[in-house]
Amino acid sequence: MKTFKGFAIGLLAGVLLMVSVPSLAATIKQYTLVDITYPVMVNNAQYQSTELPVLNYDGNTYIPMRAVGDMLGASVNWNEAQKRAEIVYGSGQAAGNNAYRNVKVIGTGGNYTVTGEARVFEAVMSYAISDGHNYLLKKNEQVKEGAPAWSPFTLNVYIPQNELPVNGTLTIELFEYSAKDGSIVNLFQVPLEQFHS
Repeated sequence: MKTFKGFAIGLLAGVLLMVSVPSLAATIKQYTLVDITYPVMVNNAQYQSTELPVLNYDGNTYIPMRAVGDMLGASVNWNEAQKRAEIVYGSGQAAGNNAYRNVKVIGTGGNYTVTGEARVFEAVMSYAISDGHNYLLKKNEQVKEGAPAWSPFTLNVYIPQNELPVNGTLTIELFEYSAKDGSIVNLFQVPLEQFHS
């Protein structure tokens, strides 16, 4: 009787495994991802992380959502109620990157006021005004606090009438200089005004 009972339990376990293993195998997929060999630029700033690397699968680039979302000024969240990941960017979400956010522009005809918040190394923010071909102005400004704090800023920009483009877009470029090598990082571009002849 003991042998039959052991046989019955073994048979039942075998049947359950035969039924469950194919269905389990159908839900598990394996992918081979490799480190990328090319830079990934986000708003003209290179994404770099050894803890959350960018990977490649079959010619497609896979990025860490939250890290890149933060660089873009997008909100990345897990919605527990809906059991889904969500990215919010655009309406209701202030555009920005890792160093600049909530940037707004008012003004016309060469006189502009640019406001926002900066999170910059040693409280030094840099900006340049471009007509799409040339830089008309380059400056550094001191904000109240350096990173990691966000500090509000207000820039009053004046471009003489004779330097305004006839056709094209006047743009402000907000950025930082890298403490490592002096290169431009965290570049964030905002249109000031479009001109048409």
